[in-house]
Amino acid sequence: MEVGDIVKLHANPSLDWMRKYLEETFELVDFPTETGVLVRMVGAEPAWFWHVGRNEFKIVEEKENGD
Repeated sequence: MEVGDIVKLHANPSLDWMRKYLEETFELVDFPTETGVLVRMVGAEPAWFWHVGRNEFKIVEEKENGD
């Protein structure tokens, strides 16, 4: 995973409340800790950020390098 990747939650997230967001997509914004990620929910207004474990997500789109 890299900053800019578009990710979704795995089908069975570790926290029950996350199940409500299985259909949402997120943009990976930062890696503030060794095991955590900061993600922004795509399309949320105002911007909605989560700081959660990186193992909760799978990549659905990788960012384009512009090459």
